[in-house]
Amino acid sequence: RHQLWISLGWNDVLGRYRRSVLGPFWITISMGVTISAMGPLYGSLFSSGSENFIMHLTLGMIFWAFLSATINESCGIFNESASIIKQSDLPLYLYILRVFYRQFMIMLHNFIIIPFVIFFTNTSVNLDILLFIPAIVITSISLISTGMILAIFCTRYRDMGPVVQSVVTLCFFITPIIWTSEQLPKGRKEFVDYNIFYYFMEMLRKPLMGTVP
Repeated sequence: RHQLWISLGWNDVLGRYRRSVLGPFWITISMGVTISAMGPLYGSLFSSGSENFIMHLTLGMIFWAFLSATINESCGIFNESASIIKQSDLPLYLYILRVFYRQFMIMLHNFIIIPFVIFFTNTSVNLDILLFIPAIVITSISLISTGMILAIFCTRYRDMGPVVQSVVTLCFFITPIIWTSEQLPKGRKEFVDYNIFYYFMEMLRKPLMGTVP
């Protein structure tokens, strides 16, 4: 059955760009253009060291796209797959794994950007990068579990899907993605202290920036 959700997830990725020349790599190009525009701009606005900030922003945008899209798409996956669910006895978790695999593959496509940013910003890479392996495993398990809960909840209460999406959008602005936690004044540390996304972002991002989470 693992071949089923892998095939479905990959077909979803290909289906979006079926008649295009570059296919799924349009995702990478779009992300690269966004980072190229936002990096120097926000680095100047926030008076951050441009090279370090670009790496911070790049990883933040890539991982946020993975986290947010998996959560948002999990909310409606049971409703979207209602006809299949009614006609088959496949376990419900397969539909969540389909969403997860689809977004995981998109994230891997975006990873192509990282070596170029590392070269451009002279970011040091050391053995701390190995910590990314347990970090992505922990994140994946958490995402799949959360996706299953949200899928059931949003299927029972249809209005909760847009609510979850609105909350996720809000969290983008209060999570250190286009800004850094060091820029917060002392009286505003609650934006990171009580923000679950912050801890996942740091756990994923720090090893690739040469530091321990």
